Amino acid sequence: MAAPRPPRVVPGEASESDSEPELLVETAGEAPGAGLKVPGEASETEEEEEEEEQRPKTPPVPAEEPAAVWGGGPSLLQQRLREGTGRLRGAVGSALRHSYGSAARSLGGLGGALSRAQVTAAAAAHCLRLARRDLRAVADTIDIVTACHLLPDIRGQL
Repeated sequence: MAAPRPPRVVPGEASESDSEPELLVETAGEAPGAGLKVPGEASETEEEEEEEEQRPKTPPVPAEEPAAVWGGGPSLLQQRLREGTGRLRGAVGSALRHSYGSAARSLGGLGGALSRAQVTAAAAAHCLRLARRDLRAVADTIDIVTACHLLPDIRGQL
């Protein structure tokens, strides 16, 4: 006949009252639960609080992966989480590529429009310089004609 197996504690919700039976995981060579402190667990008596204050503080032990505790490959939950994380990363990456791509195209279009506007402004400035030069030449010609006393005085009758 096979020897009875020691009971296993399954991670989950703790019992709410002392009347419910508690299952302990027994380890070879150690008393069950001796000196074990669960982070976040409330002490049940004032004596325990005093003992906790007197004990030297030890760093918390990192929790083992559930797969290591149960012995075997990754759990279904872990697989689903990895798949969901992969899909989320892909969706975020796609959204970022799309938004950065459209922003780059918009900036490229704006850059082209800006360069066309600069060329147009330069052409307009050149045309204005030519018109100003022509107007100065006309003004100089008018000044010469009005300053010349050799021409007869022509007055039209209205």
